[in-house]
Amino acid sequence: MKAQRNDSDLAVTDTSQGHKTQGSQAGAFSKNVSQPQLDDQIPLFEKTGKLYYRTRWVAWLIIAIGWSVSLAAVLTKGGAVEMYLLIVLSLLPIISIALPLLSIIGLSISRTIQVQQVKDGGKADVQLTIKRSAAMPFAWLAVHDGMVNTSSKEKTRLDYRYIVMPLFQKEVQINYSMLAVRRGEHQFDQVTVTVGDWLGLTAIHRKLACPGVLLAFPALPEEIGKRAGRLHGAIAEQLSGDSSSAYISDSGEISESVVDKLIQQSGIGPDSRPYREGDSLRHINWRAAAKGRGMFTKQHMLEQPAEVIVIADTFGAAYSQDGRLFDACLGWTARAIERAASEGSEVRLITATAGAAKQPKKDTEAKAKSSRKENARRGSLSQQTKAHLERLAKLTLTSTVVTAENLRSELGGLKPGGMIHVFTADWKNSQSWTQLAAYAAEQGCRLELHLVTKQLVLTYAMREQQRQLEQAGMVLNWLAYPEQMNQQPQVVEGGGK
Repeated sequence: MKAQRNDSDLAVTDTSQGHKTQGSQAGAFSKNVSQPQLDDQIPLFEKTGKLYYRTRWVAWLIIAIGWSVSLAAVLTKGGAVEMYLLIVLSLLPIISIALPLLSIIGLSISRTIQVQQVKDGGKADVQLTIKRSAAMPFAWLAVHDGMVNTSSKEKTRLDYRYIVMPLFQKEVQINYSMLAVRRGEHQFDQVTVTVGDWLGLTAIHRKLACPGVLLAFPALPEEIGKRAGRLHGAIAEQLSGDSSSAYISDSGEISESVVDKLIQQSGIGPDSRPYREGDSLRHINWRAAAKGRGMFTKQHMLEQPAEVIVIADTFGAAYSQDGRLFDACLGWTARAIERAASEGSEVRLITATAGAAKQPKKDTEAKAKSSRKENARRGSLSQQTKAHLERLAKLTLTSTVVTAENLRSELGGLKPGGMIHVFTADWKNSQSWTQLAAYAAEQGCRLELHLVTKQLVLTYAMREQQRQLEQAGMVLNWLAYPEQMNQQPQVVEGGGK
């Protein structure tokens, strides 16, 4: 948080996370906020962290007593000094009460969110427009706006405060930007506008309804997203012989040159993957095998799974109630959905809070075809994929345990040749994943388990769990938690005019 002072206005930005404003008084900061200082060292805050946005009743009592005494002196003595004091004290209510009251007549506010849908870690620009019926000088306006992330367990709030002296302007525009917005559905509600006088004696508060919604889709940081797009998840499978090195850290453990070398040596590309038991011998990359690069299978469009089922685990204990780890898992989930949709596969999304979004087969096939054409022409996502991303954006951690039994009812009948992708951080729940893999095998489908972890090196227990799961016939991938996701959201002043 910082405060800056300009010639005509003053902006105060609150960037604290996870702490609601203390008290009902407008302009109050949370208790953990440090005291900012202006350029001319004028303190704005008390030691408790609260702004002086309140009417000074003690000062008005002293002024009223002084006015009464001066009036009595004028009536008794009638001197020039007494008359001058009476006139000065009589002007104070006009300047400090009448003008602020006139300033709130016809007061209205509107909010414009430039882009109502952003990605996790993105930027959102907001413009507030304040209108009043009359331009009254000698009054200042303090605006308190904020949004609450209803998808987070803590219901974290991001606040913004701005102080401006509009003088003779009837309309004031305030612009600010929210940086590093986190995944979720962010709700805007009331905007608190405080009108005060220049002497700081009066503060009149008005809460104006101004609802709005900002939706932040789950996404990975751009750097790891580009890297993952190049590797296609193959490095974790290629290095499965050494489970401790299967994890790919986003903090620079594997450089770009090493990545390029691994790709060239392995023969892995967007049209090939590691060999799995049961693959046709006609599709094996014998040239790469002859060069000692291992067994890899060439993929063709006809080999793409007819149906891709993506399961997002929302059990809070699986993530140790870590909301950002959950966001990272949903980011990897969103990437898998986008990739499957771009390849023309039918995608179903299943979560613990809601079932799969089922659609008629004809409509799905038509949307898949139109999606391929649309992606080829403009590179945009299909309507179905956007609906899945919106569902992921609104997900919250729950207390529902994911088991094979309740997933069977959600999965229903599976198409032979389909693929089930499970995204979770629960690597200890091997029994449920093994049962689910057995059920998928009975239906002629395959299961891939994607585990998100913050571990830099896999522990012995994690390696043992991976060995057991791979013996059960499933493919297991360890996914990185991007360190860039630890960046705290903040609000940046855009200025007012």
